[in-house]
Amino acid sequence: MKRCPQCRRDYNDDSLSFCLDDGSELLFGPASPNSLADEPATAILHDGVGLSEPRTQILDSSAVKEPLSSDVQNAPSIAVLPFVNMSADGENEYFCDGLAEEMLNALTKINGLKVAARTSAFAFKGKNTDISEIAEKLGVKTILEGSVRKSADRVRITTQLINAADGYHLWSERYDRELKDIFDVQDEIAVAVVDALKIKLLGEEKAALLKRHTQSPEAHEFYLRGLSHFAKWTPADFHKAIENFGKAIAIDPEYAFAYAGVADSYTELSFFSFSPIDATALAKDAASRALRLDPDLAEAHNSDALIKLYFDWDYPAAEAAFKKAIALNPGSAIVHMWYGWYLGLMARFDESLRELRRAHELDPLSPPNNNAIGVVLLWSGQTDVAIEQFKDVLELVPGYPVSNTFLAEAYAAKGDMASAIATIESTPPEAMDPQALGTMGYVYARSGNRDKAQKILDEFAERSSGEYIPALNFAQIYSGLDARDQAFECIVKACEEGAIWIPFLKVDLKFDHLRSDPRFKEMLQLAGFC
Repeated sequence: MKRCPQCRRDYNDDSLSFCLDDGSELLFGPASPNSLADEPATAILHDGVGLSEPRTQILDSSAVKEPLSSDVQNAPSIAVLPFVNMSADGENEYFCDGLAEEMLNALTKINGLKVAARTSAFAFKGKNTDISEIAEKLGVKTILEGSVRKSADRVRITTQLINAADGYHLWSERYDRELKDIFDVQDEIAVAVVDALKIKLLGEEKAALLKRHTQSPEAHEFYLRGLSHFAKWTPADFHKAIENFGKAIAIDPEYAFAYAGVADSYTELSFFSFSPIDATALAKDAASRALRLDPDLAEAHNSDALIKLYFDWDYPAAEAAFKKAIALNPGSAIVHMWYGWYLGLMARFDESLRELRRAHELDPLSPPNNNAIGVVLLWSGQTDVAIEQFKDVLELVPGYPVSNTFLAEAYAAKGDMASAIATIESTPPEAMDPQALGTMGYVYARSGNRDKAQKILDEFAERSSGEYIPALNFAQIYSGLDARDQAFECIVKACEEGAIWIPFLKVDLKFDHLRSDPRFKEMLQLAGFC
């Protein structure tokens, strides 16, 4: 164990040289290696540079593994599987997925009902997996499944609610309707499921369950297409999502969900090669419209929180928006995940892990959330545990790029440069976005391969003439090279361009070599941390 002599924060990772809070050189602490295996790491953290009173918190990875309470175990629970497309046209796949997702989202509004999130439920799409196995993996007792046959202006939906323990059908129904009646069908299914689960709804819960966000089937169809593209999580699909959300808005200018989808798409695009200067105004406009149209829409408050976090660097306002979103929809795994991620960026690691655990309960097979758990463990100094977590994600989704990148960073933090290089070099070429390349350059630099690190810097410089390359990715490599002047110049430039990665400054291990420099405190001030 190492300890900061100034703030007395303890670190598990002996390869770390400087304190993450004040940049002091770390000294070996009093605890023996054997004691670390049995006790959680205690960290003295500061909420921001310049605070005189430290805040103590326990960094315990068991926060994501502790057993569920009996109340949670006994509560009614359900997973909505993607509906099977029985139509001849494969293009109707988005409609089937969207119908299931909307059912899922509606059910999350019911207090006391655990609903498995989309990512986990849809992981079984196209697989002939036994219902009992699905229920066990998702931690639910009942499964809603169905099929859809869509032709011209008519739709046939067959659906059944199954008790996973014995395979008994608690309820089933077939609907033959005109497409314009799709909202009525969704309402009828939702009410039937609630009745079958013997859940008594309060007046406001029933209103939330049956709330219609648009009266236009055409707008709804474009919205479902947008959701389908958004879920694929690639830059090209984010653009297609924006296009389809835009078509939905053109038909129904009061469709708050579609505006929230536009906002989230622009925010996510900014993590790739999309200028935050271009994205900020577009995302803010869409989110503000969504909030004006529906102040009680959790998704709109989540969109607003992400904008305040990544574009405004207004961290207290971001937290307030996340909490509002959770209050409006406590069953949303994605909101819990983003709030947990926010807490990690603020170096509130124990709170972060507990929030991510809540997301994990709702979405156990989610690659982004499982990856986020690993990242927070890494940031908190639990490097070995983080490495195992990233390996678990890569077993769940082989080649998952972001976990591959962070696994390489974790190996580098541990000083295992051979594994770090082998891991980052195994990233598929199509996944080598600027962030992955920045990590690769950093790993090369730290391992002494300065020529390879410089080659990536040269590539960034050449590409910058035709596309947006975040200045912070340059800074990561310069940090690895210990070229401090260039690194700080790039961080200042990143702040000026409003880089979406700026909130990572407080915890990003790739900048640890700069923390002892007095200029780093100035960088944190630019980033809004003090």
